[in-house]
Amino acid sequence: MAHSIRQREYKHHAERHVAAGANLRDVMLGLNDGLVASFAVTSGVAGAFSNPGIVIMAGLAEMLGGAVSMGLAAFISARSQVEFYQSEVDRERYEIQRFPEHERDEIRGIYRQKGFSGPLLDQIVTHITGDPDRWAEVMMREELGFTEENFESPLKSSVVVGASYLIGATVPVAPYLFSAPPAGIALSAIITVLVLFAVGAAKTIITARSWWRSGFESMLTGIAAGAVTYGAGRMFGGPR
Repeated sequence: MAHSIRQREYKHHAERHVAAGANLRDVMLGLNDGLVASFAVTSGVAGAFSNPGIVIMAGLAEMLGGAVSMGLAAFISARSQVEFYQSEVDRERYEIQRFPEHERDEIRGIYRQKGFSGPLLDQIVTHITGDPDRWAEVMMREELGFTEENFESPLKSSVVVGASYLIGATVPVAPYLFSAPPAGIALSAIITVLVLFAVGAAKTIITARSWWRSGFESMLTGIAAGAVTYGAGRMFGGPR
């Protein structure tokens, strides 16, 4: 009884851990990409034109287009993972039905490597292979390292990534509502670089890397993107 309760608690904890990790990954992906892409676009346009309205319109177009694009990409990616998982499940079920003895030997080999032997090993193999669904699930987990809990809902992933991108992309654009270039450029750069550092540092929650190094790398990415597009805007832009 106590053992089964511990198993349920562990499974619940593992599922929550996987879900939280996937959600945080999607949030960080959306925020970081939104910040960098929007900063690059607004810096380039601000380098070419002194009219803040043009910069804001370009930023808004990038925000909306980028959020939709990233959301759809996240949906397709998550759905492809789910479809791949299901295809592997179907393959395992076919092999169990077509080559049961071979698949049973694989189960036996897996649990023998875990240290089981003798009558206990026979009992485990009989129990697992007694239910085709359980058999396929064990093969997926033990042989391929897949579990259904590893995969995020495609719709949820797309919404989280798209919304996070939109929030991140708002940061470089907002200063131009109050300041025209060149003051707007400086204000946008300062705010964006600081937020990029914070987002990069926050990523260490799931990567366990050095927070200052991760933040510094994210900050440099934004600075490089903004510098290149700003330089291009100054060089090839219209009259100021």
